[in-house]
Amino acid sequence: MRIRRQHNFTIEDARTRVDVLARDLERQFMLRSEWEGHRLVFSGSGASGDIVIYEEHVELKVRLGFALKLMEPAIRSAIEDTLDEQIGAQD
Repeated sequence: MRIRRQHNFTIEDARTRVDVLARDLERQFMLRSEWEGHRLVFSGSGASGDIVIYEEHVELKVRLGFALKLMEPAIRSAIEDTLDEQIGAQD
């Protein structure tokens, strides 16, 4: 799954907002995450991926395991809602 959102924030402000999304993902899906520059890498049982902050947009890539793949529409919707709250509307 790939989700991209435009933003008008500085890289640091966008990073702060992505941290909110990361905490939400960690809580919902029992993931661990760590920053590698402007890239937040996360993984856990059944899901992995990253969130990369660019100058004008944020891109989230998620790979779901089989069990979670069945719930992809609901997971996508939850992620998009939080991302829209923190970053902004889709492209």
